[in-house]
Amino acid sequence: MSMISFLKHIARKSAFARAFYWKTIFLAKAVRHNFFFPRRLMLFLKVRPFTMVSYERLKNAYELAEDIEKRKIAGAFVECGVWKGGAAAVMASVAGPKRQIWLFDSFEGLPEPTLHDGARAKEYASNRTSGTLASIGKCVGPLEDVRRLFFRVLRLPGNTIHIEQGWFQETLPAAREKVGPIALLRMDADWYESTKCILENLFDNVVQGGYVIIDDYYCWEGCKKAVDEFLAKRNIRPRIMRVDKEGAYFQK
Repeated sequence: MSMISFLKHIARKSAFARAFYWKTIFLAKAVRHNFFFPRRLMLFLKVRPFTMVSYERLKNAYELAEDIEKRKIAGAFVECGVWKGGAAAVMASVAGPKRQIWLFDSFEGLPEPTLHDGARAKEYASNRTSGTLASIGKCVGPLEDVRRLFFRVLRLPGNTIHIEQGWFQETLPAAREKVGPIALLRMDADWYESTKCILENLFDNVVQGGYVIIDDYYCWEGCKKAVDEFLAKRNIRPRIMRVDKEGAYFQK
């Protein structure tokens, strides 16, 4: 049995083993793909404790941010669904000194899903499917962890980083004018209503040539449904690119 097969085997036994397995896989990929890029490797290693996304999705956020900087596309970097800030911090680390970074999250965890989100989401939320804006106690990322990563671990400049705390339905309508043009919009919202709210409020701000990342497109039924419905309603047919087994992105 190979080492990877052995780790997969023990990962089925407990939550601790699963966490160890995914951490090991992440570290192995980060080192292998960034051995000759030590600054990028150190960035990925620093943000690893502050993210739940795969190495592939973290690398995707880095590369799209880098592409925007190289093409000098104006607009903010925005993440909706921050958790502890790892993916957003990668984007912010690539950003030029004048680019604005906007982070939106309740910092209380996920709200209740709805029936649009399917049976797996219903089970995950312990049968709470009313869509109420109240935490189900899952994916809770404290705001202090985000601030620690951005300002103490990575020492990013505070004058370009804006953190908006609250449910998307409450914060996004009021913030979209302040945010202005968006070059990179990363959505990590899981549920149908949350994803729909992001698109309805921020998609028009995304500039031509900018990117939209959908962290949960192949993961949660409601997320994909919200994206597909929105694009169909707008008669938009982008080429949706798969990142890994869960994430996707497209260019506007």
